[in-house]
Amino acid sequence: MDQRYGRPPTLNRPIDDLAALDPARFDASFDRAFSIVAFVMNRHLVDHMLRSARRFDIDFETLVVWAVLAHQNCAHLMPPGSLPSKVLQDDGRLGSEYDRALRPLRLRDVAQITHIPRETVRRKLNILRELGWIVEAEQGWMLNRDKTDPELREFTLETARRFLAAASDVVRALRDAEKQIG
Repeated sequence: MDQRYGRPPTLNRPIDDLAALDPARFDASFDRAFSIVAFVMNRHLVDHMLRSARRFDIDFETLVVWAVLAHQNCAHLMPPGSLPSKVLQDDGRLGSEYDRALRPLRLRDVAQITHIPRETVRRKLNILRELGWIVEAEQGWMLNRDKTDPELREFTLETARRFLAAASDVVRALRDAEKQIG
């Protein structure tokens, strides 16, 4: 653990239930807990970006290009609220029948979404292709599904644990603030 970013996240306590927060008092609770909520969220984001850059040995802009490409390729297959039982196989992945359903993303679209200049995006896409993380298709760029290896899955598992620990800290801060405003 990097001591600069606080305690290591753990899931040895139950995840707090967001539904228990009073929606009518959420904004007031947020205002009361603002600094703690902002700190926890920023700590999580910085930790995640640093872990990602170190693990994949790429710069932050390349991470952003990769993330946007990944989301845009399959966002239509996993709308908000999707259940694993409806879209995923037993191994937690989209089935091979979805290969044709993935939506390639053109360079200009990546540049427009990220606000990164086109030539920079072109260089970042080429870096990701050389690393094997993406492939160029006829109509644009796509994730290389074969590159989802056990190490990437382990990294994502740890990311999920850290995310849920941060979410639990935010919920606890909001609940405490809610009690204080009565």
